[in-house]
Amino acid sequence: MIRKRLASIDDRAIHRLVVEQLVPFSSLYEKGASVTFSEIRKRLNHNKTFVIAKGYKQPFGFISVIRKSNVLFVDMLAVDPREQGKGWGHELMKIAEDYGKSERCLSAELFVDESNPKALRFYLGKGYDIKQYLPELGCYKMGKQIRR
Repeated sequence: MIRKRLASIDDRAIHRLVVEQLVPFSSLYEKGASVTFSEIRKRLNHNKTFVIAKGYKQPFGFISVIRKSNVLFVDMLAVDPREQGKGWGHELMKIAEDYGKSERCLSAELFVDESNPKALRFYLGKGYDIKQYLPELGCYKMGKQIRR
């Protein structure tokens, strides 16, 4: 089931997913460097985060978004590798975009690391277009309209 994040139950699992599924692709972290639990918790506290879990057990996927004016910014999305390919990422994106629409966002934006072609294909398949390449970050800025 998809539900809103419950920090006391979810944050350790979210941190693990970030460390295992997102950090290895990011050029912002040197090889072997990581992100601390408190850094992730602080980021999550500023965002709206949805998790996918079996009831109130630890989540195996999450999406974290933030509304910036009329733009929904997808900050982080990760699904445990054992659960990938089952449509969970699509479900998380749908709930996030529905949230954005309810908040009167006109578009959604996100960044994808150039070293993560699987994620790039995923977002292209969800209707996102590459808006620009940011060499200083080593990533693509992507976006799409979510409300007309």
